[in-house]
Amino acid sequence: MAQALSASQHATALALAEALFPAGRHTAAINREALVRAVEEQADRQPWLRRGLLAGLAWLDTRYRLRHFRAFPKASVSERRAFLDTIASHPLESPLLRAATLPFKLAYLLDEERQSGAGSRLKLDAPSQIERFRWQSQVTDAADLQEDQVLDADVVVIGTGAGGAAAAYELACRGLAVVMVEEGAYHDRRDFDGDLMKVIPTLYRLGATVATGNVMIPVPVGRSVGGTTTINSGTCLRTPPRTLKRWREEFGLHALRDDDMELWFDRVEEMLAVQAAEMKYIGPIGEVIAEGADKLGLHGHHPLQRNASGCDGQGLCQMGCPTDAKRSTNVSYVPAALNRGAFLYNGFKAEKLRRQGNTVTGIEARGRNRHGMTVRLTLRAREVVVAMGTFFTPLFLQANGVANPNLGRNLSLHPAGVVNAWFPDRDFRNSQTISQGYGLDDLADDGLMFEGGTIPFAGHGLTANVYGDDFVQHAERYQQTAYFGFMLQDTSRGCVRAGPHPDSPIIRYHMNDLDFARFLRGIETLAKIYLAAGAKEVIIPGPQRQTVIRSDAELSAFLCRDHKPTDFLMSAYHPLGTARMASTIADGVCDSDLRVFGWNGLSVMDGSVVPSSLGANPQVTIMALAGRAAARLADRLLQENAA
Repeated sequence: MAQALSASQHATALALAEALFPAGRHTAAINREALVRAVEEQADRQPWLRRGLLAGLAWLDTRYRLRHFRAFPKASVSERRAFLDTIASHPLESPLLRAATLPFKLAYLLDEERQSGAGSRLKLDAPSQIERFRWQSQVTDAADLQEDQVLDADVVVIGTGAGGAAAAYELACRGLAVVMVEEGAYHDRRDFDGDLMKVIPTLYRLGATVATGNVMIPVPVGRSVGGTTTINSGTCLRTPPRTLKRWREEFGLHALRDDDMELWFDRVEEMLAVQAAEMKYIGPIGEVIAEGADKLGLHGHHPLQRNASGCDGQGLCQMGCPTDAKRSTNVSYVPAALNRGAFLYNGFKAEKLRRQGNTVTGIEARGRNRHGMTVRLTLRAREVVVAMGTFFTPLFLQANGVANPNLGRNLSLHPAGVVNAWFPDRDFRNSQTISQGYGLDDLADDGLMFEGGTIPFAGHGLTANVYGDDFVQHAERYQQTAYFGFMLQDTSRGCVRAGPHPDSPIIRYHMNDLDFARFLRGIETLAKIYLAAGAKEVIIPGPQRQTVIRSDAELSAFLCRDHKPTDFLMSAYHPLGTARMASTIADGVCDSDLRVFGWNGLSVMDGSVVPSSLGANPQVTIMALAGRAAARLADRLLQENAA
């Protein structure tokens, strides 16, 4: 290591490892020296992890000294484990303990011997080289530039996720000169080997994209060519007709007719090769959900529609598809746009709109070459399409003079919950099957959509706020644990504003009583499905503890308690609405063609324009809306050329 742990820090780390990981029923006790070395090596590669490690060890030892008047390593193993159990149940200190033990749990869960013993898929042997294509000559990485660049284009598109890539393709198809600008790098399947510690900093935005309010909801966001489509589950659902109807009635978006949107849905699904997941790659979780749902009279269960023709169930969708079966935009829309003559500059962060008054004339972006020198990219254009995502588009627009009271507001998230279950006699083939391949939509009209599949071994271990014997037992049950979840078509709303760091916006979200009641119904429904299918234990994870349910009577007793949103583990993956479209500037930021009200040459084409919660995974909706708006933008520009 560049900076090894001090002797006292090393002793605390060894004592913590010994307390955390006893021998299990099927696994031997860890070699604590080897595990601490692995923790140090991980921390040495990831500065954020190293800072957390040092802070966590210091907090743990100080906290133990204040309580017991001696150093943590001086206590017996049983005393250390009792201390951890006490801290784990404390509402304020439990999150600190989770953070302090995170590097150790990661090292334990990522150890190849542990993974192999748990039946988890090990790191893949990625190809050393892949075939080259002509369009790759139209891709320029900031790392390769030695001097600033100044270019002209018809349209500049900022962002290559679901909206930006679809827009660029439609514009390029119509003969316009298009330049895409992407902050992240262009990765391919050589980088998608399932190595969690490499893939997360490579494909994910490592800033704090966490919604806070009366609940804390992490919202993972991608940062690479392909954006969040590279790390999503691949689920492809159309906008529900009831949602389109609501948009017409409440927001005056009468241009979004069902027949018109149907054409764009067809076009998107053709590009993505959308088809139903195959049951053999969904795995036993589909059979369990089907069995339990049928016994409860719920028959709307089915394989999910996905953009992954040729999927063989690698179970790595959220870490970049290693076979390119998942047609995220980095392997679909972006190459297609480049084949049509577009250009891509990646590694460049858009910083400024060039404008004359309220007429946009291009952008300025900044990158860094492989020598660490700043290189600037100036693009002069007739139109600029902003597609930086729901969190960052409004902040960019605000920083560049767009003043609209709706900007940064109206945030919806599709808050998601999860319920797990232990089936001692089943093998779910976790990590060997599609990560999200099965769904249940009986309660969709009530704002609940159920989806799920499998989870990596590391995710299985990290979702459980347990330690010592309980943690080891939980890890050993990996292949016998069913994973399924649900999301809400939320009526709650939040907002986003600039934070202390560009990668860490301030995201506020308050879950209202109606949505929390729906959330509890989702917990109840999934728990009943598992019990009906024969689960020995149903596990409801929470930030401080996990509740184990063994019968319908225990479930009823649990639901009768006084609960609040912070009692449950929540996440979200579909932020929408912070630059929403509407018929008037009083209600939104963009019109139905996604042009920013009051501005010339400026459009938004990403999830931020979606006017309300969808009740369906959003990538098809975003692509259809962006494609439609881009085609209409191209028609206007071509008409101006002809005039």
